[in-house]
Amino acid sequence: MSASTDSDDTASHSSPILVPHRIDDLWFEDGNLVLATQISLFRVYRGLLAKESPVFRDMLRIPQPTDAETLDNCPVVHLPDDDEDVEFFLKALFDYKSFPPPPCPTTFEALRGVARLSKKYEVDLLYKRALAHFATAFPTTVTDYPPSSSWTVGPHHHLLSVLLARELTVEWVLPIAFYGVCRELSVDSILNGLHVENTRMELCPQDKLVSLEQYGALRGNASSAILEFLWRPDSVKGCLSSAQCKASRVNCRRTAENLRTKDIMPLTLWTDGDWSELTVCERCLKAMKTAHKLALDRLWDSLPERFGLARWDTMEEMKRQALDN
Repeated sequence: MSASTDSDDTASHSSPILVPHRIDDLWFEDGNLVLATQISLFRVYRGLLAKESPVFRDMLRIPQPTDAETLDNCPVVHLPDDDEDVEFFLKALFDYKSFPPPPCPTTFEALRGVARLSKKYEVDLLYKRALAHFATAFPTTVTDYPPSSSWTVGPHHHLLSVLLARELTVEWVLPIAFYGVCRELSVDSILNGLHVENTRMELCPQDKLVSLEQYGALRGNASSAILEFLWRPDSVKGCLSSAQCKASRVNCRRTAENLRTKDIMPLTLWTDGDWSELTVCERCLKAMKTAHKLALDRLWDSLPERFGLARWDTMEEMKRQALDN
């Protein structure tokens, strides 16, 4: 038996050669420029690209050497960006109908790709459209929670949203994104990250620390404060049926406490539909609704500070400036 050589061993363990392939939806036969990523080729229109993006406009003004790479008689420009991001970005750029504004539905992957590259290549209108989609999952006012998102928010999307918000510097997304991390992920996932898209995604050390702190705090004192209206005061002033009202409040408190063991977080620990479970007089009901709203507002107001962020009014101004057309 002959011994294998070093070159044979190297060849047997080498990575497969990636051959870029054409993306049919973005390969225009009359296009005059080819954009290439690691695995994808896009034949597009030089003039339109330059018109929409000042970064591409300046890039394409640079004279090319006579021996520059071409494909199908078109100059080739290599992009260092993620293949999927480039595909979503170019589809949105050359066909705005493929990425309409909310409330039309989209996906996290699409809004992420469009947001990243429209910011990098300074396509402002497209960037604001992507941020508008991003914002639908992360309200800045309590009346908009729970949100009606234009994209399906899965458990791992909260962690990915924190990472994207940090990358794009859109801080107004973070309070509810962090809240979602605490609600959806386990302590182990917060600490060690998640495998998403064949890649381990994890928060930075400081974001891990604050998320772990609030993981317990939101399930503990914050949830207790939300349910306090079912317990105190012992008797509402002017109550018309003291024994019945007190018994109903205690029973509902026990039920709500059981919900806490199921990891229902404080913002939705008591909802509008739960009031029908109470058998109390009108005066008690009014007092309890007032107390609950006060507790909910206090919790909402505390969320940015809990995660080391600016106040909601500052967030609102950041959001207004980011989305203002």
